[in-house]
Amino acid sequence: MTSRRNERIRILLEELQDRVIYLYGAGTRGKAALENLCTLGLGSSVAGFLDDSYRGEAYCGKPVYLTEEVEKFDCSNMSFIITTYAVNNMVCNLMKHNISPEDIYFFPELLINDIDSGIFKENQYQIRKVYDMLNDNLSKYIYKTLFHVYMDGNIGILSRTEGDVQYFPLRGNSDAIEEFCLSGEESFVDCGAYDGDTIREFKRKSQNTYKKIWAFEPDENNFVRLSDYIRGEQDSRVELYQAGVYDSNAIMNFSGNRGMSSTLQMECSSEGGGVKVYQIDSLIKEPVTFIKMDVEGSEKKALLGAKQIVSKYKPKLAICIYHKVEDFWEIPLLIKQLNPEYHIYIRNYEDRIDETVCYAI
Repeated sequence: MTSRRNERIRILLEELQDRVIYLYGAGTRGKAALENLCTLGLGSSVAGFLDDSYRGEAYCGKPVYLTEEVEKFDCSNMSFIITTYAVNNMVCNLMKHNISPEDIYFFPELLINDIDSGIFKENQYQIRKVYDMLNDNLSKYIYKTLFHVYMDGNIGILSRTEGDVQYFPLRGNSDAIEEFCLSGEESFVDCGAYDGDTIREFKRKSQNTYKKIWAFEPDENNFVRLSDYIRGEQDSRVELYQAGVYDSNAIMNFSGNRGMSSTLQMECSSEGGGVKVYQIDSLIKEPVTFIKMDVEGSEKKALLGAKQIVSKYKPKLAICIYHKVEDFWEIPLLIKQLNPEYHIYIRNYEDRIDETVCYAI
């Protein structure tokens, strides 16, 4: 953690000394908050997590409680730190459970993973190579800003990089990409389909005129919601897979029941428990025009599993690059390696480092 960021967070947390701390949100940002609090010497003050979809397991070695269970706590010496960016909703939810607003905190600096600045020095050639190949000035500005955030921990500068509708930078938006358009002949692959949120937007933006959708979602709870939505649409053009995407067909360990933060574990095996993952090239044998990937850190492997489609058909790509810091340069470089004809763009959504997307067109 940089000294400036370290000092800023210490000042913010001064009044939490000798308090019992609960982190609201047992996801990837909650993990980052806990790690940063441990670095600051407050790890032992964290008694656990609150979460709206608690499934009974501990997280990062701390117990997890359903949010509603907080009403049974003696809150006289407790403080609650929100660990997602949906601040207003979470504040209201805590107050609904009788938590005083004076005991609720949000420190966005805590939610950024501590990154050794040496990784940027070691990869400065690749970073510069990506910067130079970006296709417009907005991409260059966002790209430069993101590294400042990682180096200093000050997310405030991201408020000047927000885009409009994630995955669809169409004309008329502040983040528009002139080359990006949707036709009535789209064949769309949605990797990390969640509950169908991107499919809904795709249908709206394409005016419901398209050829086909393949949707991949490994989390069981999310897949139930996705299936219910598609069933209600009665749309035979949508093909659903309760599976992830990777560079091989296999079974992988899976950390599910975390809503939008469910993740594949990197240990991969051909048999045993877990969730199916597919190499897209092995499954889809027809032209594809658009691929979106938000797969919680497996984007690079998933792209390698689609290298034949990317090379042959040059579909539009919308690939999340914020789950791992090295994705900021490795994924754009991989895309250009798979198909040198691509133009590369970067867009950031919401005033946070999460939801940064690399577009290739």
